[in-house]
Amino acid sequence: MQFITYCVGNLSDALNKSAAEVYDALRRTDILDGYIIRCYDTLHTFGKDYLIDDLTQLLNERHAFK
Repeated sequence: MQFITYCVGNLSDALNKSAAEVYDALRRTDILDGYIIRCYDTLHTFGKDYLIDDLTQLLNERHAFK
């Protein structure tokens, strides 16, 4: 749960969106369950900048924010 909070908080700052908006977008696009939780073992080893860039790209590809 701490890693999810970390991802949401940093994405929220990077995208200038509320934490609730980011969390909702991650859930709607299946990035939360299908990627962040599923790939936690690998993702938590990456640096903050890489992780935020990666998640931002996924959100953009899945048109999370229109």
